[in-house]
Amino acid sequence: MASPSASSATLSLESFDIDDPHSPVSFVLLDENNNEQRDPSPPSLTKPSLNVETELDPCLLKSVLSDGPHTNTVILPDHYTNPHCVHSQYTLSPSMRAALDPDPGILKAVLSDGNNIYNERINKAVANRRETALSMLPHAPMPDFPVSDMSSEFGPNSIRVLCGSKVGITTPLMETIREGLHENMSTLLEAGANPNGVPLQVMEDYAAFFLRFRPMIPAFTDEEGDVASREELLKCMDLPQISSITLEEVEDRLYEGTQPFFCEEAFTPTAFYHHGESMPSLVEAARYGSIDMFDMLLEAGADASFWMSPQFYVPDPPSESSLSVSSPLHAAIQNRDNDMLRHLLDIDLDPNVMPLANPTRCFTPLMATVIYSENFNKYAFDLLCSYPETNAEVRTPIYGVHLLHFAVAALNLDILKHVSSKVPLRNAGTTALGHTLLHIACMPSDALEVQRHSEVIYKSIHETRDLHARNDPYAHCAPDRSCDPVFGLQFEQQTAVVKFLWDNGITGVEQRDVHGNTPLHYLVGCRSVNQELLTWWLEKPNINKIWRECLNNYEATPEEMFYSGERAQKEGANGWRPWFKRSWTEERVKRKQEIWRALLGENARRQL
Repeated sequence: MASPSASSATLSLESFDIDDPHSPVSFVLLDENNNEQRDPSPPSLTKPSLNVETELDPCLLKSVLSDGPHTNTVILPDHYTNPHCVHSQYTLSPSMRAALDPDPGILKAVLSDGNNIYNERINKAVANRRETALSMLPHAPMPDFPVSDMSSEFGPNSIRVLCGSKVGITTPLMETIREGLHENMSTLLEAGANPNGVPLQVMEDYAAFFLRFRPMIPAFTDEEGDVASREELLKCMDLPQISSITLEEVEDRLYEGTQPFFCEEAFTPTAFYHHGESMPSLVEAARYGSIDMFDMLLEAGADASFWMSPQFYVPDPPSESSLSVSSPLHAAIQNRDNDMLRHLLDIDLDPNVMPLANPTRCFTPLMATVIYSENFNKYAFDLLCSYPETNAEVRTPIYGVHLLHFAVAALNLDILKHVSSKVPLRNAGTTALGHTLLHIACMPSDALEVQRHSEVIYKSIHETRDLHARNDPYAHCAPDRSCDPVFGLQFEQQTAVVKFLWDNGITGVEQRDVHGNTPLHYLVGCRSVNQELLTWWLEKPNINKIWRECLNNYEATPEEMFYSGERAQKEGANGWRPWFKRSWTEERVKRKQEIWRALLGENARRQL
């Protein structure tokens, strides 16, 4: 067998069966002739041949049999112990990269001897620098070459917390879960890896981004941190996180911008940091569909307490599961993994669980079957309904949204019929913002569909039925569009849903929401109006009176909004308009920041 190159540190495994994760491991450093080194001398410090900025190629890591005196040998590639690679905080640590390798010997080698080899290499490099400095300036004071302790980078609990990076929030355990490597998981847990995947403090810091009433999230949070700890922010708040929607939150929706009907504008996405939505480890295991790994984590002590019974608030002190912005059930539904979903329900996870750490955007697993699926996961919906503990009448905690509101927002008659076969339509009622099923059916599909070049429409329409829960990309300025998209199929679906609701007793066209809007106001607020549905409705008794006389909070009737939208359409609906300037919103944000600056005082970690 060819000798290992100078760019590889070679470790021998004595009396070790690679197929047995419980076998004792003893690593011995070998020289280039495959002989045991009595006085180990590390390979020379050369520039690594592997570019660690790019995605790791698992083919570069191999387990080989030695023809020397040792039975098994693991060749540890240079990038695991080369100081040029190990020091980077913007790539995966050596133990994270080893956790991704299907060869279990690589991970065991890194955990056992990786740090020792690294220290030998760095010490030799420091000695070379000292000699070089002394030879260049023999009479100068000896320069200091401080060496950082990098042992954690080779350990089972190394961690990265990076915003705006593909690395995101991760540890060796989380990496091996994503790769589905059972033996590596066992190795990490035996080596002392946190079975929750990430430290509780990291989860608490991440959950702070989703608090209601909080100050603006600063830029570069991974480098300079948040404005204050989650605990400190909560101390400054008068109201609990799970409480009724406030007048201030309603006012934040007025005048400018749009948002989904079930959450606020300018919310923090659950994937604010890459992998942030997948914490802790049980959520990641459920997302990647490994029942065995999920059960292994539970046996190792991973926290699932918050998901096992009905919860009404995040406990104090919080647990890992209570700080998650998702849950194993939601992850399984999002991945359309019905086998995992059944397993989770069979081991008694609460079928009504909501991730309350994200209070304004949480929903039940039953709601998730509608929200997450472009194609309705009927099996998952029926499976959840088959468990007697499932409660289809649960509403979201802040905005009071019912399962049926989400079903209508999908604008799919088959979904609505199936859901309403389990839950009567009359049970939906109104949301905390006053939206009925008809309001939601008539809303624009997303922010792009609102006719913003009409000032009265721009100031009247602030909710859409967008289930993707994405922030309004056109909040500051409407897009220039010379023509509208074709809404033919959408109009057919909208008409079918509204007529189904009407035929089943949902006829409250006169009902108004917090903006004073009726369903007709929303119907005519679109850049392309469903004329067929509008004509059908206006032929109904008493609808013409609502059409001509029902004023919203901005003193506009549906009829006035309709003709204003037509004028904007004829004028081309392009270019900037004075009302696009969000001065009202900007002033409110500025005032809130001033309040928070006073509340936090010296407890602020950074300037607001």
